[in-house]
Formats: sequence, C-alpha cells, structure tokens
Amino acid sequence: MKIAKVETAWIKMPLPKPRGLSIGPITHSTEAVCRITTEGGLAGIGAARGSPLKEICEIIDTAFKPMLLGQAAHRTEHLWGRMHDRLLGADAPRPLPWKPRSVLAAIAAVDLALWDIKAKAAGLSMCEYLGGQPHPVEAYLSDAFYSDDQPLEEIAAEAAETLAEGGFGYLKARIGRDPDDDVARLRTFRKAIGDDIKLMVDVNLAWDVDKARATLPRIEPFDLFWLEEPNNLRSRDQDFSAPDRQLGQIGRLTSIPLATGENHETLTQCLSAIQHASLRYMQFDMVKNGGLTEFLRVAALCQAHGIPLAPHHVAHFHVQPVAAMPNGFIVEAFNNAKQHVAWPDLFPGYPVVRDGKMHFADLPGWGMTVNDDLIRRHGVRVCWDA
Repeated sequence: MKIAKVETAWIKMPLPKPRGLSIGPITHSTEAVCRITTEGGLAGIGAARGSPLKEICEIIDTAFKPMLLGQAAHRTEHLWGRMHDRLLGADAPRPLPWKPRSVLAAIAAVDLALWDIKAKAAGLSMCEYLGGQPHPVEAYLSDAFYSDDQPLEEIAAEAAETLAEGGFGYLKARIGRDPDDDVARLRTFRKAIGDDIKLMVDVNLAWDVDKARATLPRIEPFDLFWLEEPNNLRSRDQDFSAPDRQLGQIGRLTSIPLATGENHETLTQCLSAIQHASLRYMQFDMVKNGGLTEFLRVAALCQAHGIPLAPHHVAHFHVQPVAAMPNGFIVEAFNNAKQHVAWPDLFPGYPVVRDGKMHFADLPGWGMTVNDDLIRRHGVRVCWDA
C-alpha cells in the first residue's frame, strides 16, 4: 500500500449569522481536508482545523508530500515520527516558517487519512479496527452561544428546541464575559431546559484566578456538570505548567468538575494538565493536534489516571475512537445548520444524532467520503484532483 497521491483543500462557507464566544464571534464554517491515495487506488481522508488553514495545507503540500510519496501507508507510527521530526525535531529548520500548532494540525490531517486507509484495507470500521465494539456514543449539544442582537430568552428557547429534537441529555453553554451576565445567562438557560438536563459551561479561556473567584460562587447553584477552560492560555509557550497550575488554583475554588485539553497539543502537555490541573474530563482534540496516533497515546494516559475522554469538536472523526476506548465518554455535537454548515455536505456518511447519541455507519474506515463538488464550489486553496 504505497502512497501515490497526497491532495489538500480548504473551504470557507459563511454562517447564517455569527455565533459568539466570550472571546469573539465565529462567522464562517471552515475545514482543511487531506486525501491520500495508494498505488492500488485505496483512498483515505483526514481533516484539520485550529490553525490557519492555508498554512496547514502549505505544510502538507510542501514539507510532507515529498517525504510521503512512495512510503507504505500502513506505517502510521513511523510516518508520524518522520513528519514530526522534519519540522519539530531537534534538527528541524530554524526559524521554522510555520507555527508549531499548524504543523501538528497538518500531521493530524495526514495521520487521519493514513488510518482511514489501514482500516479500509482491513474491511473494518475505525472502531472495530481499534479493537472496539461499535455502538452509539453519548453526545452533548454545544450551543447557547452569544448573540448580541438576539434576546437571551430566544437563544435559550432555540437551544431547548434543538435539545428536544436530538433527544440530548446534555447542553454546553457559553459564559465568561462578565459575572452578572454569566448569572443571567445561566438562570435563563436552566429555566428553559429544566433540571433534568445536565448543563456544562465553556469559558473559552476568558478568566484569570481573580475573575474565577468573583464568578464561581454565583454560578455554582446552577448545578453545572463541568467547567471548561476557565483559565487563560493565551500567554503560554510549549510549557503548559503555568496555565495548568492556574487551572488547578481555579479548581480548588469550586466543586464544579474541570474539563480541559482542546488546546493541549501533545501527550506531554496533557500529562501536565493531569499533574497540575486536577481535571476530571479530557478534551484532547486529535483533529487539531497530531491525529489518531497521538490521541491513542493520550487515551492510554487518561485511562491510567481514571479520566474519561470527551474530545473537543469534530465528532464525525472523534466518535469512533471514543466508542473504541474503554474510557471513552462523550462527543460534542452542534446545530450544524447554524454552526457548521459545511460538515454534513462535505463528508457524505456524516454520523447522525438520535436519542442523544451519535450513530456512525458500520462501514470501513471513518465511514465517510469527501464531496468533491463542494470543494470545487467553496474551496479557497485547492490542491485537489476533483
């Protein structure tokens, strides 16, 4: 199974209206896609995000493609190491022309495509290929965004409607701008969804310890299932110990369980979170950070520490590894018509949510293909043969 072709593209589609976080609005649905084809015609797909998509595709096309062509596609660990060492190892070029985060995202897109090829060659779904028993996976609705031109009661009512339609038992809401506003939002959301729905909150890195100290006593009465990324990671470098210690400080101020990991880029950084932050749920995002190869390392680390996996975002790739792992817990789902308009059409075979669980097809590999026509119509940078 030698690699004969490596293709990349990234697309950008406007949302019907911006979806706000504490740190600013989301205005478009975007995705970087990688397709790798073997000499025998077997094709695998991967995706990446979390860094400039133009940069991710450039890294794959210019730095990785020449070293991948002619290599055995099934040697994922070997190829992961070669890609990593090429740009992030001790002998990598300095200064590096790209951000390390973009390199890890580029590795992720390639790695996911290679794993897709391996599972397809075996005729197994990714869950089965990883040794798991396929089954629907618990999903939470990621919603209740900021919308400055929409009444809070309307935001809450829309979230409650989507919850009911999907049969979700969990809702994640956005907070973090101001303590008074946080309380008003949570009071409105809890009233709209009732007491039986488990309510999570995502601060999106908007607090420091002082702001956490001022806010936490006021939001604890809303019976929150987890508190996500309440610390400030923006000043971090490759050493995560300082922000993880800050997260640990915040954790000692509250009984609300902590969730983090989407911005922890490596196994070593995830270990730092476990050691210093006392997290209860790991949100490592393999589509941003190194792909399935790194995800499996993080999953084993978390299993050793009794930490459930709740990976951030992109559930159409995360759902099968979560189903396969003994500590797999939950995936993040959205109202795609408002949040990720590209996903269902971009990836035919996209998994669906019913009765609060994400169901994936019992097909080889990721169980999805790529819509070449959508890439032609919405591609921004396209190195694709379609």
